[in-house]
Amino acid sequence: MVLWAAIDIGTNSTRLLVAEVGEGEIIPRERDLVTTRLGEGLTRVGRLGEEAQRRTIVAVTAFWDRCRRLGVERVRVGATSAVREAANGEEFSRRLQAATGLEVEIFSGEREARLSFLGVTGQLPLAAGGPTLVIDIGGGSTELIRGEGGKIDAAVSLPLGAVRLTEAFLPRWQAPVTPLQLQGLRQKIGEVLAGVEDKFFAPAGEPLLVVGVGGTVTTLAAIYLGLEKYVPELIHGTVLPRENLEQILEKLCRLDLDSRKKVTGLQPERADIIVAGAAILTTFLQHFQLPEVIASEGDILPGMLVELRQELGS
Repeated sequence: MVLWAAIDIGTNSTRLLVAEVGEGEIIPRERDLVTTRLGEGLTRVGRLGEEAQRRTIVAVTAFWDRCRRLGVERVRVGATSAVREAANGEEFSRRLQAATGLEVEIFSGEREARLSFLGVTGQLPLAAGGPTLVIDIGGGSTELIRGEGGKIDAAVSLPLGAVRLTEAFLPRWQAPVTPLQLQGLRQKIGEVLAGVEDKFFAPAGEPLLVVGVGGTVTTLAAIYLGLEKYVPELIHGTVLPRENLEQILEKLCRLDLDSRKKVTGLQPERADIIVAGAAILTTFLQHFQLPEVIASEGDILPGMLVELRQELGS
């Protein structure tokens, strides 16, 4: 077994996974997350802000230092929605490489979807055995991936993200969220979902496993379970009924920002964007009449390592 690492530079957070990689298995050993909010203001100005770039470079540098101390042999760095959409995304990638020596891969929406699916099927055995639909809710985009037995049948990246929709519909200084604001938000989500082709969904009567990944989903699982401390092993595989998710969303909408930050299971750094994230998930389940979703810790991070192992033939 060798130690490999993956660093995911997202719109809302920058994350690290250090894992033992062997033949046929990837075993997570260390995880970390820093809320860097790289995509802050991106929808409005179309560029990555100077301070947001600085925060992200600091976080990646710290992760890289940690990897070296641990003896990690390979590090893969991937950037998603914010970097691929920003007018200065390539410039930021070069700046990060100059600061750390790490090459940044800017993933397309389709590539991001594939990596999320690889992460889910590699970490959740149930998802590898039959038709599976994965929803990956990020800060800037949401990916839908349908596949079976490790093979992807359809994938799409949608302009629905917790940071993106918060900035467009729910300014952070406006909390609680009014019913009219929530209605406008859900209407927008529904309009985007209406363009999704039916090939993502199973014929009537065919079993379909629905798996959710990303910070929104795992945070809602932590709230649902009432976790005072985030424990990935408890989150992974938790079934989240749509009815309970709707109740959580209603509660969050009623709270002001300070009260939201005190909700058990909700990291204070995510309090301003959790309503938009929860609205994406619940509207998705409602729109396609899905009763529940399974939360998974297997996402783009282990997916990056699965793909790397495949490419190296190890």
